[in-house]
Amino acid sequence: MKIKSTSEEKMFAFYRFFSLSLTSLMYILGKSGPSILYKSLLILLLLILARGFTLTYRRFRDKPQALMLVVSTEMAGIILLTLLTGGYESPFKLYVLNPVLVAAGSLTFYFGWSLLFGYIGVIVVFCYLFMNTESKNVSSAILNNGNLFLSLVLTVTIMQMVVRMKRQREEADARTNETMEHIKSLYNIVETSSQHDFLNIGQVITDYVVKLTKLDKALFWFAKKSGEPAPQSRQTGWQQQEELYLFAELEKHEHEWRLQREPIFKSLPGLGDFLLMPVRMSTRFVGMIGVKLEAAEGLEGRRWYIQQLMFLSELSAIILERHELGVIENRLIVTNEQNRIADEMHDSVSQSLFGIVYATHSLKQTWSTMTEAQLEEQIELIHDSATKVAKELRITIYSLSSKKSGGPTWLGMVRSHLKSLSRLNDVEIELKITGDDFSLPYPYHKALFRIISEATGNAIRHGAARRIEVELSLKPKWIKLSISDDGVGFDTSLLWSESEEHTGGLGMKNMQHLSQSLGGEFQLTSNETAGTRIMISIPVGVAELKNA
Repeated sequence: MKIKSTSEEKMFAFYRFFSLSLTSLMYILGKSGPSILYKSLLILLLLILARGFTLTYRRFRDKPQALMLVVSTEMAGIILLTLLTGGYESPFKLYVLNPVLVAAGSLTFYFGWSLLFGYIGVIVVFCYLFMNTESKNVSSAILNNGNLFLSLVLTVTIMQMVVRMKRQREEADARTNETMEHIKSLYNIVETSSQHDFLNIGQVITDYVVKLTKLDKALFWFAKKSGEPAPQSRQTGWQQQEELYLFAELEKHEHEWRLQREPIFKSLPGLGDFLLMPVRMSTRFVGMIGVKLEAAEGLEGRRWYIQQLMFLSELSAIILERHELGVIENRLIVTNEQNRIADEMHDSVSQSLFGIVYATHSLKQTWSTMTEAQLEEQIELIHDSATKVAKELRITIYSLSSKKSGGPTWLGMVRSHLKSLSRLNDVEIELKITGDDFSLPYPYHKALFRIISEATGNAIRHGAARRIEVELSLKPKWIKLSISDDGVGFDTSLLWSESEEHTGGLGMKNMQHLSQSLGGEFQLTSNETAGTRIMISIPVGVAELKNA
């Protein structure tokens, strides 16, 4: 199996052959030493060995112990080559940078320096003992070759600094990418959350606090709110018996929390040390987000936790404020619509009905004295008035019904969303719908749209699917939803474990929670060769009975 080389390996390989070419040229052009034929054969052997070591380094890039052995072997060979071709005067003395760079860039700090000082020590001792024709002492030998040794030291120092910065950047990039994935998933939850989900928003936030900070325990304590039900205080990581004590301790300091505007470190008796961040909307204090700190956590780690909690605090405030504004807006919309309908019916329908009632009352009093022609005319007038009222009522009903008026329907929005997703990602998405959603309550619309959006998004992002099938069956008493894809699949046994690290886990748990919150069942099947399939069954009306 061919192993693809990285950009660093390509750079090292280029330097290896470039430096070998220069040193070989200097060696051939040198007047001293063996014949040209011998030198040429030696250079050919070096080229073969250089190619072999390059491939070996690539093969053992992820095996530090084996890589150390290969680097040490090449270093021993270069030491022997240097001593055999002139010692201090050898043109191959700078070729030692190749294993030194590999050690400094891919292995431990101590191994890199040990390798370098070992090379310097061996060269100095051997050259002093066996090649010291001028009887110089060790200090003189080191000083005479100080530029070479200093160059090697500086090279290792710079290389290790570059590698350290590179690793820090990679760790920061990985952490940022992971954070962005969680934020996108959290944003999707916020955008599609229903009233039922809102009351559990604290649990969603604490789960994400644990994901972002990598700590074991997090909390979201909500202060009491008069007038309306507030979300329940939630935690992740504590036992149920510990939860009551935890929130009781936080409630004791409610007055202190209301005065705080910055993150604080607090030690709670019997619970440990916490980092807490107040959550404030523009109009009121909401509560506290916090994590339980570990004893060995350093200053840099605590700064990272503060950044994450500040972000989640602001996001939580925005979520809650948007929800409250949305509730107020919905109430205003309903009130305005009720007033509009009342005005329309008062101005048209009620007046016509009053005319019908009055005409009927008059007819009842005078019909016996009317001629047949007068009676027929009066009945015809009442009939025309009733027809007019029915027409006005029909117009009002059609204006309120998006299905009857030709406006956007929920199924239309689902089709539009999947069509856009298909075009943007070049994925074939087939949607099959049976039944009608017209009488389906609003919470089911929200939950089903969120499940479909989450499942298809996961199939594209994580499963690399090229084809997705969505089948939705809407019946008066049952809803059946099936979403299957031809993606790479995954091991479902790892999905619900606490050690699970992939970003798709929360999405699956959210879909399961949505299904169960409506009284439904969630089934997931997947393997690495046959893609993923999600099947959901939801009884219509169970959620309303539970919340009644």
